[in-house]
Amino acid sequence: MNPTLAKLPEATLAAIAGHTRLTRFKANERLFSRGDEILLAGVIIRGGIRNSLIGYDGHEMSMSVLRRGAFYGWIGLVSPTPSPWDIYAQGETEIACFQISDFRNLMKQHPELNTMIAEALSARLRKSYDHMYNLVLDTLDTRLRRTLVMLTGDRTMFSSGDTPHIKITQETLASFVQCSRPTVNKLLKDLEKEGLIRLGYGEIIIPDLEALYPHAEVEQFHLL
Repeated sequence: MNPTLAKLPEATLAAIAGHTRLTRFKANERLFSRGDEILLAGVIIRGGIRNSLIGYDGHEMSMSVLRRGAFYGWIGLVSPTPSPWDIYAQGETEIACFQISDFRNLMKQHPELNTMIAEALSARLRKSYDHMYNLVLDTLDTRLRRTLVMLTGDRTMFSSGDTPHIKITQETLASFVQCSRPTVNKLLKDLEKEGLIRLGYGEIIIPDLEALYPHAEVEQFHLL
């Protein structure tokens, strides 16, 4: 379960579950365009959500990704809010969704939801500051390593012996790292030579997350 929702009383969770339905999205299916009112929220069960900006020339700049176990839609829970991003499914995706209008009605009956939202939005703001810090001060190599770890999703959900892997194009990865595709290609090949990753067709295999990025266990990527 999402750790933020897990703090709620069982009665509140049951009330939310009563308004929830499982919704499936195809890989790269657009959930919302920038400026659309966010009408749905929920917990990602499988796959992920990619938050991007699409330029007038059609170029995509990926800003962040939410993976399995993360909650999507915090920004729209309090009041009608236009999406700041173009939002896509990252791979085949399933989300336990509910209508935001239903959630706002539940907030009147369960005041603890207001506290939960305030704490979650505060944490998201701190993560945004961290993201800006990383973009400004980190080297490209460090940004790439951190991004690869982030894209593996919630590491606590790996079974013993699982080898994390990411299905992603180098062009999309370059948009996350904020550099060109040829630069990402060179950096990935350098990591492969060091034995830290293995490159497959449209995927990246990471035998040892800790070796790739030693801070993987102390940084929190997918708690919200």
